[in-house]
Amino acid sequence: MNIQPSLTTNDVDVTLPANQLISIGSIGNQPTTVQLQTAYPGQAWIYTTIGSLFNSAQTFGPYGEDRVIRISNRNAQVEYSVGTAPQLRSFPPLVIGSLAPVSLVQPAATFTTLTYDTNAGEVRLNSAGAHGLTAAVAVGQDIYVTWATGTGVNGFYEVTALDADTTGVAITIDLTYVTGLGTPTAAVANTAVTVASVTVPGWAMGTGGGMEIDALFTLTNNATVKTLGMTYGGGTLLSAAAASNASACVQKLMCNRGGSQVVSNSASAVGHGLSTGANVFLSVDTTVDQTFAITVQPATANNLMRLEAFKLHINF
Repeated sequence: MNIQPSLTTNDVDVTLPANQLISIGSIGNQPTTVQLQTAYPGQAWIYTTIGSLFNSAQTFGPYGEDRVIRISNRNAQVEYSVGTAPQLRSFPPLVIGSLAPVSLVQPAATFTTLTYDTNAGEVRLNSAGAHGLTAAVAVGQDIYVTWATGTGVNGFYEVTALDADTTGVAITIDLTYVTGLGTPTAAVANTAVTVASVTVPGWAMGTGGGMEIDALFTLTNNATVKTLGMTYGGGTLLSAAAASNASACVQKLMCNRGGSQVVSNSASAVGHGLSTGANVFLSVDTTVDQTFAITVQPATANNLMRLEAFKLHINF
């Protein structure tokens, strides 16, 4: 059943029989509020908000007795379906992703016990050990820095200068120098770093939907290992070692089995087709919000790994 958008709030009451489910999907520029009719002893019926949908779908119920669901809609196209296993057949896939590139280079393992000072007003990270980077690879790309105390913000920082190729002990980053940043730590070679993390809404895959994952990477083309990783709900979907490749296009398929288990192609497989690896089975509650993340891990210093873009196509 479809509810057309309205400039003013449009309330639609739907009877939900006992032990049944209702699936509701919303597409538009205003959230759709879902409320449940409840009563307390000695009080009149009231409506309690149980969900807010914005370009997403969710399933509600079942309840032990007949209930009324109120759908409050404004400027959104809404579809709902009632049944034991309801389906929103015309609700389009939810697409989550980013086209903004995120790059990572990592200093050598000797680049530790850092202090910082200023280089022309920018923060310069100093170590007693060599950073192992070259300007040709690292300048203009990002390193990942965490701050133990103070006002420093954990994240990716562009490398703007090196004191010398490979043997140098200082890296200047695109961060304005101030005092009180605290103690910095750079993620060094062979450390997995998250380059993308998004929330997949609960019930976005219904009870029998799924997710198609596309991701494009640029890599330094040499024989050293660079590991591409993906997780959903903390479980591993991808752990693939790339070497002697300049790029990678990862395509994964994940299917939802009843809301409590997902199955995907082999963690070592970056695309569709035959594989010697076994399929991946994860016990994940897809009825609640779960995190999807992409990680990169260069095994040695001075190797670029850049996530160019990724998209999740989520089907209900």
